[in-house]
Amino acid sequence: MQTPSFQSQSLRDYTSIPFEIFIAAFSILPFFVLSYFYPVLPERVPLFLNLSGEVAVWAEKSGLSVFRVPLMAVDTQLICLLMKYATVQSETVTTFEITKEQADYRKQYVGLNVGLWDWFRCLVAFKMSAASLDTIFLSLERFKFLSRPAFAVTAIAALLSIAGALFYGYRLLVVRREMKEKFGDSQLQKPIDTRHVYGGVLYFNPSDSAVFVSKYVFNFANKWVWVFISCLIAYPLIVFSPV
Repeated sequence: MQTPSFQSQSLRDYTSIPFEIFIAAFSILPFFVLSYFYPVLPERVPLFLNLSGEVAVWAEKSGLSVFRVPLMAVDTQLICLLMKYATVQSETVTTFEITKEQADYRKQYVGLNVGLWDWFRCLVAFKMSAASLDTIFLSLERFKFLSRPAFAVTAIAALLSIAGALFYGYRLLVVRREMKEKFGDSQLQKPIDTRHVYGGVLYFNPSDSAVFVSKYVFNFANKWVWVFISCLIAYPLIVFSPV
């Protein structure tokens, strides 16, 4: 029996409002805390830490040096959110009918992908928030005792992100292998309209809502591709820009 029901899935079907509020709160709160303490911060603030949690590089106090980590956190959250959106759009929108079993497998595959990116978003919120507060803890003597717990939170979040990536990666490989065995390679990805491929490498199709498209990587007609690329470029600029 053929069914087009899988086409109806959207980002809303994989979104939890309380979770999004939690992510937004942890992403925005460091800006308010750092703004409150900004006037009393010394002229030199920590910029980079070593693997032991000690300050490796100091920098002059400025808007960028103080708010660098929260800006990195927001940029990372946007990248992960766009990856989540792109996963849903690229995997659920299809132009051909599929069986209920195929739809169930594809929905499971999308759910695991979404779970992976939400896992990263949660850990980024914890890790970056703690790292943001290090600017205060390592700059002001009365708060220095909090620097070790903050460093522990960032280290634990990093380890959990690796564990989560391995868990979700393994589950995704299992589901994808089962899909390939049952339905073949042709059902793993939707067909690409080659009339919209330019130069053999550039895919530009305004009628296709997908962000990622198999070997062509991006559908450059999708506006979110440019937002995604901008976020990728912005991250190293925030990290390594002179302060």
